[in-house]
Amino acid sequence: MFKSIVKGSEASFPWKSFDSILETPSGDNPRQNAWLTLQLRVKLNFCDSKTPAPGRTVQIAGKWHARDLDGYLFPLLDWTPDLTTKFMRGFVKRAEDTWNFQFLLVTPSDYSELDYDSGWRAAMPLKVRPNVLCLLRVAVIGPGGLLDNTPGAGPLRGGPPHRTINVFNLDKSTGAVNLAPGVSPTAATPVRRTFSTFNDGSFRSDDSDYDDSDLFRPRVIDEANKVHHNTIGHEIGHALGQAHIRGLDGDATCALDSATGNDGRCYGADMEGWDIMGGGDRLYLVNAVSWKERIALHTSVPAVKWSASGVTATPPRSLPAAIANTSFAPTTW
Repeated sequence: MFKSIVKGSEASFPWKSFDSILETPSGDNPRQNAWLTLQLRVKLNFCDSKTPAPGRTVQIAGKWHARDLDGYLFPLLDWTPDLTTKFMRGFVKRAEDTWNFQFLLVTPSDYSELDYDSGWRAAMPLKVRPNVLCLLRVAVIGPGGLLDNTPGAGPLRGGPPHRTINVFNLDKSTGAVNLAPGVSPTAATPVRRTFSTFNDGSFRSDDSDYDDSDLFRPRVIDEANKVHHNTIGHEIGHALGQAHIRGLDGDATCALDSATGNDGRCYGADMEGWDIMGGGDRLYLVNAVSWKERIALHTSVPAVKWSASGVTATPPRSLPAAIANTSFAPTTW
């Protein structure tokens, strides 16, 4: 039998930062596929003058600032309870809208452990071989604990967080920022940086540090093709083990653990760069890799044998049970 639940601790890097559960249908509906749900638990620390983040917030001349990935200091505002709740709910929605129910894995023709019997029609009961729907559930842990402790937050919502993220509420009236003391300027990061519009490209976030504009002020990447930046979707992709798009496409120098994995070229160019793990908001079939790698642990069938489809309505295959249970049944179907 397949393994129903796999914990992150049972997986190897980079696929160990989430849990998962594989479920099969009851048999009432012969057109129902199986479900592979990746469960991510995220703790959000809302950092401000009352809740500093060591190493990422600093007080200068009585004013609190947040330091971004490049070393720039941004004026920081205090969070309000209403804004933290709005961010948490928006974070879950953006993450799940991006990744949930986007792919389907086609069950190998010689793998029968997911098969189920369906008595849909008494005159012709069926043996059904379901495909596997790729689902994501994100449970957020905020200042008051779990934001949502209902099944809507996922079947494995309880437990310690897989990832802890600092979130900064920045002063959007800021038009210029300076590098933090001790940070050396480069050609790409001058001492002072200016911008006319404050959006999710102003503060450079990373997988452990966001600002509120990552949710509320996404920027346009390609107006003609309606490609937008999606910081939260991108960082959730990292939480699911995915490298930048060039790494996913096979460039080892852009792998998740590579010293050069954050180089600009790793984000891809042209249509490749539109991918969620580039600089855009598109999903390509290569992004199904998190589910392919995890289902291999559930079923002991190598990931390469599970082909991904973006057609989530692909129905299961079935055979009349009278044939499937005899020596006349095909060995692969």
